[in-house]
Amino acid sequence: MSVIAGQTGHRIEISQLKGTLLGSMAVLMWGFLPLLRLMAGEVPPLQLTFMSLFTAALAVLTWGKTRRKIYGKPWHDHGQRDVFLAAGFLLGAVVFYFAALMQAPAAEVALITYLWPLGLAAAICISAGRRPGLNMWTGLLLSFSGAALALLSGNEGQGGSTMDPGRAAGYALGLASGACWLGYSLMLGRLPTNAGLHAGIFAWAGIAAALLHLLLEHTVLDLSFAVLLTTACIGIGPYGLAFMAWGQGLRYGHAGLLSALCYTVPVVATTLLILAGMEAWRMELALAALAVTCGAWLAGRDRNKTLAEA
Repeated sequence: MSVIAGQTGHRIEISQLKGTLLGSMAVLMWGFLPLLRLMAGEVPPLQLTFMSLFTAALAVLTWGKTRRKIYGKPWHDHGQRDVFLAAGFLLGAVVFYFAALMQAPAAEVALITYLWPLGLAAAICISAGRRPGLNMWTGLLLSFSGAALALLSGNEGQGGSTMDPGRAAGYALGLASGACWLGYSLMLGRLPTNAGLHAGIFAWAGIAAALLHLLLEHTVLDLSFAVLLTTACIGIGPYGLAFMAWGQGLRYGHAGLLSALCYTVPVVATTLLILAGMEAWRMELALAALAVTCGAWLAGRDRNKTLAEA
């Protein structure tokens, strides 16, 4: 009996380790997104969005078909209103993010966009009838101070006392993207996590992006192989497999560790941009990334406490 129990415990440890590794890979893939967007060149935001999301839908379907136990029911077997709302939020999150990265420095946009976990933590506390605690307020203050430091230092680096309108528009788009990610996350909390559902959401968001692209943008047809490959990587990685890996990680892995790692996305993104030579090293930028990450983690402690008491 002890041998069987030992083997069972060993299998559980391996399963948890595998789940934690999958979740960690998702965080890394999200960190690559700003770098991949810059590598995609001047592809219009809506065109890049529908290309990426259709690729993501195919990647998720492939993932689900190879693992039937997580494929689940197709999107139309769930509440269609919630599915369409989730697709709308996803569309806004991706389009605004891609547009922001074309207007303002990528590292600063990433820091601003990834303030959205603070909103998620606050929304969970409020929906549970709890008042935001000291950790929440301290985390909010720390994160917003980090974002302000990034913006002010970036503006000084441009040698101007007033912010360029294009950069200001990029920062606003980054905030809009974060707000959409918050809405998307709240909608997913009302829906089951499975490949069939995710594929449907990606597909509907991709269809909407394609229609808007035809109405509002000029189609860029002469895309190089490198740009097409980058677009495929965006769809397969950060918007495709990363979502499924994250779901599996939270289900089987160390949820507490993964929740903490999620807050490191701005740091990962900034580090990758600096290593790739697409962002200059600045001490202010490093401090800003650290402040945003620590603030989000601190605010998340109130969220985790609320979830534990639920």
